[in-house]
Amino acid sequence: MNTHVVRGLALGLLVLTSGCMAGKAKSSSLSGPTGYGMPPMQAAVRAGDLAETAPRMLAWTAYLNVDVWNISNAVAAATDFATQAGGYIEHNRDQGDSDASLRLRVPAAAFTNAVGALEGLGHVTSRSVQGEDVTEQVVDNDARLKNKLVLRDRLQHLLDKATDVKDILAIETELNRLQGDIESMEARAKALKGQVDFAAIELSLHRRKVLGPLGYVFKGLFWTVGKLFVIRD
Repeated sequence: MNTHVVRGLALGLLVLTSGCMAGKAKSSSLSGPTGYGMPPMQAAVRAGDLAETAPRMLAWTAYLNVDVWNISNAVAAATDFATQAGGYIEHNRDQGDSDASLRLRVPAAAFTNAVGALEGLGHVTSRSVQGEDVTEQVVDNDARLKNKLVLRDRLQHLLDKATDVKDILAIETELNRLQGDIESMEARAKALKGQVDFAAIELSLHRRKVLGPLGYVFKGLFWTVGKLFVIRD
């Protein structure tokens, strides 16, 4: 066996991860001496085939802007809501008594109730809810990961039988590179699962203004003048 075998395996990796290999390899060995026989290659996992039958996976996110009377009390209440729902605070930026922004994570099943509870903290000035379909991302990542795991096993089998130092070094180099790809994909799979299992809520809290006597007078005046021109939009 020589380094051309390892390069051939790298090319096989590209074929596997692109999902272009439709069937099983007929040969039980790679090009090289018969002493380096390999186990039969499994059929590549194709993301397109899996995506057709996979259940839809949505990553939900809500954006809330709420005016409250007391920032610290609202932050404490929001933290309690997230904890009681089985979630947690992912990010908390406090700007004193005037503003605060939090990123909460709650189980997807508790998402709607959590949003409703947070709206009850004060006066909602803006609200937006959106769901991102990450099904194809999850399926594609899983398919490529499975294919790389198969190739890693084949490379390990090749390494166990190699005797030439150059061959061993070449295979180990390819294995290290492949392991880096695998770890990256495993981290990606974990992140995507987290987005689906735990919905995100971006909560911006602002302290409500307290008008003085003249403030209420002018507010009423402006409202009256406005109604002289527009009764209803």
